[in-house]
Amino acid sequence: MKLFSVILLLITFNISSEEVLKLFNTMLQSDLSFKQEIEKNINDKSYSEGYIERKGDSIEINIKEPFREKYLINDEELVVYDFEFDQTQIMTITKNEAPLINLLKSGVMLEQTQELTDKSFMFAMNNQLLYIELISDKSFYISYKDNMSYKNIVTFTTISNL
Repeated sequence: MKLFSVILLLITFNISSEEVLKLFNTMLQSDLSFKQEIEKNINDKSYSEGYIERKGDSIEINIKEPFREKYLINDEELVVYDFEFDQTQIMTITKNEAPLINLLKSGVMLEQTQELTDKSFMFAMNNQLLYIELISDKSFYISYKDNMSYKNIVTFTTISNL
């Protein structure tokens, strides 16, 4: 009987753990506001904020602070608008941008996760490990070290109207 209880507990834990992934993927498909903190060292931090808006098959990322920029992601290209310098650049999506764009478009599949719990999981992208934790059913954060080994924490919140 103890073995049955343990097996039932493991099955229940696995089902509830998968719920974190379902909720994350649902939130990821919503329009989101975000705030990013980059910690270069304990005394040197920078911040940015903006929002992500879905427009049909396109994804628009707007940076409001510290500099106004917009990234428009289509199927094959990335359009970058730099409002500070009044410049626009069109780039083909490369293999470096593709994983992030795929994450924004499709979310994360169960087999891509590591250390899945009822509130968090880890996900590898471009040889970087991202830690994702749900704060509520409307917000989550992603923590990772970038290519310069700076710690990044990005908090996302679903928004209904921009």
